[in-house]
Amino acid sequence: MNLEGKVAIVTGSTRGIGNAIAKLYLKSGAKVAICGSKEENAITAMEKIKEELKIENDQIMPIGVNMKDTQSIQIMVKKVIEKWQRIDILVNNAGITSNKSLLDSTDEDFYEMFDINVFGTLKTTREVVKYMKETGGSIINTSSMVGINGGKNQVAYASSKFAINGITKSLAKELGQYNIRVNAVAPGVVETDMMKDTVTEEMKQMLIHMTPLAKMAEPKDLAGAYLYLASNESCFTTGTIIQVDGGLVM
Repeated sequence: MNLEGKVAIVTGSTRGIGNAIAKLYLKSGAKVAICGSKEENAITAMEKIKEELKIENDQIMPIGVNMKDTQSIQIMVKKVIEKWQRIDILVNNAGITSNKSLLDSTDEDFYEMFDINVFGTLKTTREVVKYMKETGGSIINTSSMVGINGGKNQVAYASSKFAINGITKSLAKELGQYNIRVNAVAPGVVETDMMKDTVTEEMKQMLIHMTPLAKMAEPKDLAGAYLYLASNESCFTTGTIIQVDGGLVM
């Protein structure tokens, strides 16, 4: 699948799933903004990608963005427009997770979860659509298996991902008039730093046992779904949540 000539913003792309998406987009010919919570992390990730893929400066750029801050998001979008004059693909991948029970969760836990996972996605999408509505494009949100099936001790995180699914379907209906497609990918158990920080070894083994493919995914195993949704091959696909979870949720 070819992304030649397309411009993509991938939030949360300094590591994990976002990083794998950015690499595959670059391999497929896209120009990509590598976005992380800290500019130095985005620069480090960019340099590693450039070395690995032999990418030139005109095909990649690093941006530090605070997903809780509207002005920071506006600056991110403006930088991409100034460099490449368009945005064809937005991947709303930046997010945080939590493994707290309801009674252990504070108000601040709830606010931060929604500030980043939900409101960050909404704000970024709003700013990008101001430009994308002139050319059409693809918006891809990162959901989760718990956004479909729920998750014990993950009420805040699961709620934020159920919200992402609602955003995806609602905006697919609203933005179709501009030839903007809005879809989501719902990963299962993926070997990322964020997962390692929140899932115990016992829980990991249990999830692997419950997965029909009997293994965890690596970030690169999910990137193909994002490539399909970004490409012209998915030109009639919108409002869809693609589960990439090894069959864990059926």
